[in-house]
Amino acid sequence: MSYNQWKLLNNLKDTITKFTSDKTVIQNFTRDFLELIQKGPPSLYRNQVLKYFENIGVLKNIALEERQEETVLPAVKSEAKSKVVPKETSRGAATWKKNAGVSETCISTRTDQILHSIEIAVSDDLALSLTEQLLSHIRKYPEVRSKAVKIGAVRLFLKLRSNTKNTALLEAIREALAILGYADPVPKSGIRILSIDGGGIRGLLVLEMLMKLEELTGQRINQLFDFICGVSTGALLSYAIAAHRRPLDEIATIYETMSREVFKQSSWRGTGSLVWSHSYYDTMLWEKRLKEYLGTITLSQTARDPQCPKICTVSAVVNQTRLSAFLFRNYSIPWKFQSQYQGCCDCEVWQAARASAAAPTYFEEFKLGNLLHQDGGILVNNPTAIAVHEAKLLWPDTPIQCVVSFGTGRSVSSPIEPIVLPEGEGITASATTSWANKFFTILDSATDTEAVHIILNDLLPGNVYYRFNPYLTEVISMVEIDPKKIEQLRRDAIMYLRRNEDKFQEVAKNLMQNKSLLRKTTDYIKVQRVKYGI
Repeated sequence: MSYNQWKLLNNLKDTITKFTSDKTVIQNFTRDFLELIQKGPPSLYRNQVLKYFENIGVLKNIALEERQEETVLPAVKSEAKSKVVPKETSRGAATWKKNAGVSETCISTRTDQILHSIEIAVSDDLALSLTEQLLSHIRKYPEVRSKAVKIGAVRLFLKLRSNTKNTALLEAIREALAILGYADPVPKSGIRILSIDGGGIRGLLVLEMLMKLEELTGQRINQLFDFICGVSTGALLSYAIAAHRRPLDEIATIYETMSREVFKQSSWRGTGSLVWSHSYYDTMLWEKRLKEYLGTITLSQTARDPQCPKICTVSAVVNQTRLSAFLFRNYSIPWKFQSQYQGCCDCEVWQAARASAAAPTYFEEFKLGNLLHQDGGILVNNPTAIAVHEAKLLWPDTPIQCVVSFGTGRSVSSPIEPIVLPEGEGITASATTSWANKFFTILDSATDTEAVHIILNDLLPGNVYYRFNPYLTEVISMVEIDPKKIEQLRRDAIMYLRRNEDKFQEVAKNLMQNKSLLRKTTDYIKVQRVKYGI
């Protein structure tokens, strides 16, 4: 068939367009016609024809729909100001219900069209442009994610990934797969999980222990673990280690410098700030340093780095009916499963760290959308159980190889002396305890990290679960900036490492355990089944 004959068919499409206003008829004709070209016999004209419709057909239609969508949404937003917006549920309300004027059918059709255009794209540049459009479309309308998966988006991107070497396209595909809830098989024999507690400046303890693991294995932390979860200080370290892949000694230096700058505050100024803004320290300065240090890329964009593991950080949402944990993920949960925790993957990295480390009285609460976040440590100061839960949703059929949980220090418990009540009528225990004592007792119980450790230690095998939480000579505040006390913190860490040398050796050996031939074969078959829809 000649090039002129193909143009004749296109003129036929234009004629149909003139005689009907039904967009469905036009879109179906275009889709069937392009499939005919794609499946047709090879010829000298085939690539030329596809390029022709790339220029005058598909891309033009997509660009037109983008412009129409952009003109509809602003009008909807202006109308929404005068209306009462219904309260969003924990699972999220449908976007097209919140944006009248953009129908579910229109959004669904748009999803179909972009995916089909990616499938017939004749160049990597075109495929990249369309993939970016799909990512933008899913960010606007998260509800279409499950539809995209159901109609074969994951299969499409896996095939595209195996057929291209374009670096930019591979990066976009990695983000798309992460948002769609797909996770590649883990590189070792099972899932390797790292969990980091909260604790402010005591995070320097964790860095010393992580340096030990790197020394024993010869690999970076982001290569040793498939899933990293942190809360508060642990969140900051997780992003610096996994998302930015900074050297641990550099992180320690910057972390200590930031602490001295942010936590340096006169008592009179801090007290005044606490009264007016409920934050003793300068929240604006803290946010500025987080933006500089962690950047403004979104969580899902960190998935573009092939060496970045799955990351999850925890905050506490305080403006809902009940206090609840909120997870900031750089991935999405597979559409077939549902996490026990609400969360998102579209906010910026610094925002996730800011929310997770919004310690009450130290910094102001952090508002993100309709939710008000505080430090995740007030609810979950040891996030290991959450890390295991999330990892098993991503790799449900993969065994857990190693769980390494790091605490930020503890002190030797002192004997508890019973309260001796005075004799006399009407004297109760409450008469000898203040409200402040009761509050801090409840807070200590809520933020206890060892309770989670005891449960996991009973449930997981000894050669799988490892907990490291050094004893400290002196329990220091999370905002300590005294150089002498920080140096003592490091000496405590070094002493702890010496006493637990054998245990660290065991962990290093466990983390380096390779896949068996059977596991490699099983994982390969799984990927092929997904790729070809078997």
